[in-house]
Amino acid sequence: MSDPVAPTFPPDVRRHVVRLAGDFFLNGAEVITKAIDTDLVTGMIFLAIVRANVRHLLEEPELALDYFEPGDMPSEAFRRPVSVYAIARELRLPYETARRHVRKLLAKGLCERGGDGGVVFPPEVNDRPEVRQAVATNFHATVRYVQALAEAGLVATCGPAADATVRDLYMPREVARLTSDYFLSTVELLTTNLNLELVEGLMFLAITRANTLHVTLDPALAATYSGVDEIPPDALRRSISVYALARDLRLPYETARRHGGKLLDMGFCERASDRGLMVPAHVHAREDFKAGVETYGRITQAFVNALASAGLAPS
Repeated sequence: MSDPVAPTFPPDVRRHVVRLAGDFFLNGAEVITKAIDTDLVTGMIFLAIVRANVRHLLEEPELALDYFEPGDMPSEAFRRPVSVYAIARELRLPYETARRHVRKLLAKGLCERGGDGGVVFPPEVNDRPEVRQAVATNFHATVRYVQALAEAGLVATCGPAADATVRDLYMPREVARLTSDYFLSTVELLTTNLNLELVEGLMFLAITRANTLHVTLDPALAATYSGVDEIPPDALRRSISVYALARDLRLPYETARRHGGKLLDMGFCERASDRGLMVPAHVHAREDFKAGVETYGRITQAFVNALASAGLAPS
């Protein structure tokens, strides 16, 4: 997904686009966790398993076309099991933590053991009403996201595939695959570029979103603080409590409190006057954070290009 040669968007809209991306990710994560009735970490592990099982389909568009239509899913012969160790390494989780969350998925019937001891998701999971609804909800949210990105100045740099016009009925499941890949690329950026554990990375993104969501939603403020060097001042930021973070991310309060403390110790966030958490402007101004904005832009551009190739483009 993170195509290193994909053109990126103009510098004067980078901050705004990244804020839109963070909001899209967290809203999408909420859809996933509610659909499978679990916490966000388990949800990300579920996505990672699903992607690993069918990653080869995304790399072979002709093969993927066979599974666009809702209800058509890869047979067991096409699904490739993935080890818990590989999932832990990909998501920067301790092995025991990953194993514990995989056990939750096994108990819920959301994955099963493959022939080689790895884990795979059962195709019947996709026929659950709540999962079908999540696919539809994700599709409509992605349509809105692509439109918002286009209004901000980020549009596809490629045209639709030749047969994309006949895919309207088949796109929701393919869009779900592409957004899952995009979400996991977001996780990789948070953990690898910032050297954070998974929960810390997710909390950092949630704190950042809460601090400036009103900026994202206000056209005048969004335009004022849009470029990479146009960072909303601390006086404009709105803090968020650990309790609210735990609720929004479906995490145990003690887990959120512990990882919030780590973010404070590392200097990624600070306590506001109301004791809530805030990522201050000087952190966003760091050169490594600016580089992260550029990287996320390239990831987002590649995502928009992939959606356009599948036939999804702004109106």
